[in-house]
Amino acid sequence: MRKTLILLILAFGLLNFDNPNGEKINEKLTDTQLNFLIKSYSWGTEDLLIVNFNQPKSRCHYDNYVNLKKSINWWNRFYSKIELQSAKNIFVYADNLRAAKVIDSKTYFADKNFFFKNFFSDNTTCYGLLIIKKNGEYQKKSGEYTQEHIVELINNLYK
Repeated sequence: MRKTLILLILAFGLLNFDNPNGEKINEKLTDTQLNFLIKSYSWGTEDLLIVNFNQPKSRCHYDNYVNLKKSINWWNRFYSKIELQSAKNIFVYADNLRAAKVIDSKTYFADKNFFFKNFFSDNTTCYGLLIIKKNGEYQKKSGEYTQEHIVELINNLYK
């Protein structure tokens, strides 16, 4: 029993080995990836790009492409409760055909095989969140997320 407890403590310690404070270290995009985002997703002078990503339907246990037009109102209410300064907030859909009715290339975008390929291809969740700073540092969350998650990821980028 004592050996098992010691092994558990060691294992948890090793999980946080690269950062003793347990904080998530920001990852960083390449200059090529960053330039692609700026050009392809109309990222202007805003300091942050917030990407709300819809996985392909085949990755989700329900149809996450039903009622996309109605979901726009829900997302507007969701984000109205978060104070976002100097942030471009976009919605990106992996299944471009299923999302064709909402894609406007201003706020609602087709994936262009970038976000799925580079950030979410290993996930079997319905959604993903990616928050990127203008310098290329980013934080990611796979799966459903709350307003608190968004604020936490933004705060992590500025630590």
